[in-house]
Amino acid sequence: RPLGLIAVGGAVLCFSFGSTLVKKAGIPGPTMAFWRMLMTTGSWAAILWITERRHVRTDELRRALVPGVVFGLNIALFFTGVTKTSVANAEFIGSLTPLLLVPAGAILFKERLDSRALSFGCVSLAGLAIVLFNAPVRGTSSWEGNLIVGCAVLLWATYLLTSRVLRQNMSVQAIMAAIMPIATITVFPIALVRGELDDVTSRSLPYMLILAVATGTIAHGLVVYAQHTVPVGTIGIMQVAQPALAVGWAYLLLDQSIRPVQLMGMALVIAGLVAVMTLGLRGSPGSARSGPRPPGPLPARREQDSDR
Repeated sequence: RPLGLIAVGGAVLCFSFGSTLVKKAGIPGPTMAFWRMLMTTGSWAAILWITERRHVRTDELRRALVPGVVFGLNIALFFTGVTKTSVANAEFIGSLTPLLLVPAGAILFKERLDSRALSFGCVSLAGLAIVLFNAPVRGTSSWEGNLIVGCAVLLWATYLLTSRVLRQNMSVQAIMAAIMPIATITVFPIALVRGELDDVTSRSLPYMLILAVATGTIAHGLVVYAQHTVPVGTIGIMQVAQPALAVGWAYLLLDQSIRPVQLMGMALVIAGLVAVMTLGLRGSPGSARSGPRPPGPLPARREQDSDR
């Protein structure tokens, strides 16, 4: 159990660097998304071969088609949004995915909905409003970027809902190995048409490599390891710290300022999310420990799993 908790902490730390790395790279979002996913396509194919001694199968690619397309669009939009707004705005907008998944799960999968979860969701929304409407005037935030990240959140929730079936008889390695090439192919024409495919510089390459290795491979591996000993609910609650850590990295590495009133809003967002996830676990017997989860920064936040 202690090693599992350390693994979760390491994964949260890796994921918290993501937005800052994208901004430090200084290249268009679709460009970063394409090359990052191309690299992780290779790494997850290698992991699948090492762990299961096989390549991804055609039937697995077929089943992963819709989730893979949605995942690719999500990453492209999120990376684009991060380059157009502050890390604080992007991360805290992105953290609200559970507020979409809770009612969607009740409607689509007949999951029990605790009305108190919606009340605490309103607390998180109020906190987000404080963060967004009190951004520093001379900061990097913009409503265009906020809107793009909001669209990315909708796509991420769609990805989670459409990928649920994959977890029934596919390992995490197989899911990742099937989704990544589809996502890469999805983003390729976007970057190509925009004329940004080759906008890779010597300055951006190290950040791209770190993003692919740290968030796209190592962090996911740590999550898979942790799932053997750490309840999914614990992972989810620990990951609520990710947006706050990301804001800290942006402050230290990007010199992005934060107003005191925004800190209050961030605290409300985090408190509301912890309450929503805690109530969700109580309403879902057997969910405290679970098998492989879909790719993404961490299981509980995304299902509330990349990352972006």
